[in-house]
Amino acid sequence: MLKKTILAGLVVSVLAGCSSIPGMESATVDREAASKELTQNCKELGKEFTPVSFAVDKASKVMVSLQERQCSVFNDYRTLASKHGDVAGFLAVNAEKSDEELRVAMNEFDAGKPTNKKIAPQVEAYKKASDAIFKKNVKLATDIALQAAELTIIATQNAAALAQDSAGGAMTSMLAAISNEQADEASEEKKVPVVEAYHEMEARSILALDANSLISMDKNTIEQLENLDKVVADKVKS
Repeated sequence: MLKKTILAGLVVSVLAGCSSIPGMESATVDREAASKELTQNCKELGKEFTPVSFAVDKASKVMVSLQERQCSVFNDYRTLASKHGDVAGFLAVNAEKSDEELRVAMNEFDAGKPTNKKIAPQVEAYKKASDAIFKKNVKLATDIALQAAELTIIATQNAAALAQDSAGGAMTSMLAAISNEQADEASEEKKVPVVEAYHEMEARSILALDANSLISMDKNTIEQLENLDKVVADKVKS
């Protein structure tokens, strides 16, 4: 079973209907802090899950596999980003800027730099190195969406148990886990297995989605930079 304090923190986000990282949809997200948190959660969530039935266990195993695949891709991307510090930093700072704002940022970055240090050629090298990772990430995004549909089915089939848990049981358990792990362990026998398994799958789903989103933000900015380069090239030709 998942470590209680980790599961509790992620399930809070599930009940709130949001990402586990505040501001994930915004360019203002602290990328380094988010990256470290995701890496830590990848380690702590592990492979264990609460056994329930053949159907639910099958879904749990798929989500464990999905988590492992996404965490592996995310780790590869972190390693790549560390080798291309200038580009990774530029993408992080300028994610979700408009074309005009991005053009200004490019000019400011390139000011006074030799050609081989300007952002465009560095982005091209970074993109070539990260293409395989981006392709895996896109495939994972599709798989995350498919598994979300499976979770919806499980939720529908166990609506009564989940509704009762959301009404008070889950919050009580989470507070107990955060303030007193021993108390949480003592109450383990009272927990409904399918509710525990569902929350574990939700936690893994959030983790995978957040890691996928961070990589996607950089991919989108790279594509935007490439489009700007094409516009400039077309203007020069005309």
